[in-house]
Amino acid sequence: MRVIVEEIETLVSRAGTHPIWGYTHCLRVFELAEELARAERLDYDPEILRLSALLHDIGLYRAYSLREGTDHARRSVAVAARLLRDGDFPPQATRVVLDAIEHHPPGVAPGRSAVAALLKDAVALDYLGAVGLGRVLAMVGLEEDVQDLAAAVRHAMSLRRTLPDLLYFDASRHLAHERVLEMDRFFASLENATNNLKLL
Repeated sequence: MRVIVEEIETLVSRAGTHPIWGYTHCLRVFELAEELARAERLDYDPEILRLSALLHDIGLYRAYSLREGTDHARRSVAVAARLLRDGDFPPQATRVVLDAIEHHPPGVAPGRSAVAALLKDAVALDYLGAVGLGRVLAMVGLEEDVQDLAAAVRHAMSLRRTLPDLLYFDASRHLAHERVLEMDRFFASLENATNNLKLL
């Protein structure tokens, strides 16, 4: 299994150059998921978790974004299924990876494994705190609903309000609390500097 993990990591490191959901996002998600697993004392397969983190957004990458419909999680599942099949990844492990990818977006029904829950919480956490703010600000001009800085701030505020309530693990909620405080300090400073966001 290690060979296919290395091959997919190489692929994602080359194709995943996007500043919001590229390779570095995948690495942060994997590290967050491992941190959560340790805090919650969960048994998990690190290779299955790593593949799930590496492949969860692959349907957003330019090479794959025009295929398999508009839902990026479904596109990512389709691409991941082909890659894992071509790499002779074990079928039962493949099902765990695909289930985790399909259910990773916040607000979607949870998957059926610990890996799926870890991935889902880690993805949500990467939208919070300083890193989350950086990711949302990087969306300006790249996402249809984030046309300008004011829209990015509104989007970040919405994520700050909604994501903590969607988390599954106690450890996730603890990390979210710290990250929300970071965001609140940023929003307070920004409001001071922009006449309550009127000068953005």
